[in-house]
Amino acid sequence: MNELTLSSDLNQIELEINYHKQIAGQSIWEIGRRLNHVKENDLVHGEFKNWLDDIGVSYPEANRMMKVANNLSNVSTLKDLGSTTLYLIATLPEDQKQKEIAKAEQGDPSTVRELQELKRQNKLQSEQLKQKDETIEQLTNREPEVREIEIEKIPDDYHSLKGNFEATKKNYEYYKQQNNELRDEIKQLEESYRGLLQKRSEVDEKSVKYEQLSQAINQAEGRLNATQKLVSDYKHLSDLLKKSNEFLAQAGSLVYMDLSEVISRDNLAKQELNFLIERLDKFLSDLSSINKNTIIEGEIIND
Repeated sequence: MNELTLSSDLNQIELEINYHKQIAGQSIWEIGRRLNHVKENDLVHGEFKNWLDDIGVSYPEANRMMKVANNLSNVSTLKDLGSTTLYLIATLPEDQKQKEIAKAEQGDPSTVRELQELKRQNKLQSEQLKQKDETIEQLTNREPEVREIEIEKIPDDYHSLKGNFEATKKNYEYYKQQNNELRDEIKQLEESYRGLLQKRSEVDEKSVKYEQLSQAINQAEGRLNATQKLVSDYKHLSDLLKKSNEFLAQAGSLVYMDLSEVISRDNLAKQELNFLIERLDKFLSDLSSINKNTIIEGEIIND
């Protein structure tokens, strides 16, 4: 097959290059528009994929061109862009899409790599927010396990202990309410955070406004993380109180049994009991430290 001889006239070559550059971008939109028309009007009677095979267009390629036609209405101003760039711009959120269109119209389009990185950041940010929402959902929706313990002998302070246990059950409802309120606050903070990100995407990266919005985003992210930690802390405190009261309810009756003979006869049993007492003393000391706002294992615990 003989190839056409190229002209040596530079002006003619430039005209041909510009023509093919225009066709590269414009034809994608035109083809996509016609593919949408065929599919939307069912002109091939449910055989769209087979029809694509007949005309030599793969389904992924057709899907890309159709999205470009649907999402980019003014493609004539983007005629110098390649198909991958057009598709990446067409599938961006509206605010980012308009920003990229404006950059291309001003002669400074983003590269394919830059657009791919932008989409990667969008996906990562969306996954992080989704993960935080799921974590909050798990922390706030778990119900406490409440069990009644039967004991052979009722100790003198049994009713006091039972009263404390019942009070803890009521306190759980309070913690649950606090979690719900904090969860609502987190949703508001997330909306504010997304709003700031959107505003920042609409301004020049070198402008003072961009720097101000970046600072506001950092502050919003700090508040969001702090509130999420508070939700987690409420859950941990609720678990601590619940499990501690369960232990007291189960082990409390054993304290009133006469174990002196066993302790006097079995040195190992005595050592185990002393070790338990030491651990309980340490546990109670750490609990007191929480109330006093002291440092436990390198972390400051605030009330």
